[in-house]
Amino acid sequence: MSSNASPLNLRSVTLCAADSINPVFAARALEISAARCNFADAILFTHETVPTSVRTVLIPRLQSKEDYSAFMVKHLLGHVTTPWVMVVQWDGYVLDPAAWSDTFFDYDYIGAKWPFHRDGMNVGNGGFSLRSTKLLRALADERFEFLPGVNEDDLICRVYRPLLESGYGIRFAPEEVATRFAYEHVLPDRPTFGFHAVFNMWRHVGDEMLMDMVRKLDIGTYSSNEVLMLLKIYCDQRKFDCVKVMYERYRRLWSNQEFVRNMMVIGLTAEAARQYVGLCESVVKNACDGLCE
Repeated sequence: MSSNASPLNLRSVTLCAADSINPVFAARALEISAARCNFADAILFTHETVPTSVRTVLIPRLQSKEDYSAFMVKHLLGHVTTPWVMVVQWDGYVLDPAAWSDTFFDYDYIGAKWPFHRDGMNVGNGGFSLRSTKLLRALADERFEFLPGVNEDDLICRVYRPLLESGYGIRFAPEEVATRFAYEHVLPDRPTFGFHAVFNMWRHVGDEMLMDMVRKLDIGTYSSNEVLMLLKIYCDQRKFDCVKVMYERYRRLWSNQEFVRNMMVIGLTAEAARQYVGLCESVVKNACDGLCE
């Protein structure tokens, strides 16, 4: 989009994020998205006031994934007056307004596809998603119980999808539409409207800024598989300044053995995980030696 182009008109959509863990970064994602599109409203739902240009609505503190999921499934409707709501999280936002299509409004739910599901219910990710208030009203029905331990996007798009479709006329976007809307685990072959996941942020955020962010992440977020995947990417790219910043923080959290186990959780063999540990240890040692010379 050229600098002279008008922001995309999405006045029928409320932009929102709910976050009590990294609310400053959620506000950042909202601000970036709001700068690229004209939404009817942009709301940060959180338990405390943070510096931001978007509207803040104070809610009880969301202390867990279960709290977040319960809010999104059962309480978001009470705050939305537009026909649509766009949900973002701290690690996802609008990328390219030119990739928007009004055909997205043909569906009640769109999020990036999940390649690890192959049963026809692989759309999609809730971290950057478009939802209709028709869907939110359906979810308010007592038939849709909140299930602890099940993420809200899994609950909507997999557990309850058959009932939502058959009993309430809810339309989930097909895979090809979801792929044009946003990406997460699968790299797109053309620009998308948005994206999600911290392990994709290196494509859209400069190294210095992203390292400043990871230094400040909540410890639970920093310990997640998604952030660990970002470290692996920086190792693969031989961006050792970033590796040093990230691994030094992990060193304060985990022993080498724990680090190896956690690298295995994201899909590495034990041998490969040990090699990554060795690389990270070498980066930190060499950096220290350089400073000591």
